[in-house]
Amino acid sequence: MQCKISEVLNYNYVQIYLAEDELEKQETKELIEKYKEQKYKVGIFVTGKENYPEVLNKIVTKQVELSDNVC
Repeated sequence: MQCKISEVLNYNYVQIYLAEDELEKQETKELIEKYKEQKYKVGIFVTGKENYPEVLNKIVTKQVELSDNVC
């Protein structure tokens, strides 16, 4: 599981990237609740075990491309 935290226009966001089996863990559920209690906007991205690193790499690459194009 990996988390990316950012702040945009005074809103706090957290993106959580994890495999499907990680979503069922109590530790993960507690982490999500913690962010919700702190008024974060929470995005959860779930993928299978087999291609998790590949999907995460594509997401991070796209985020970098988008941030490079912001004026």
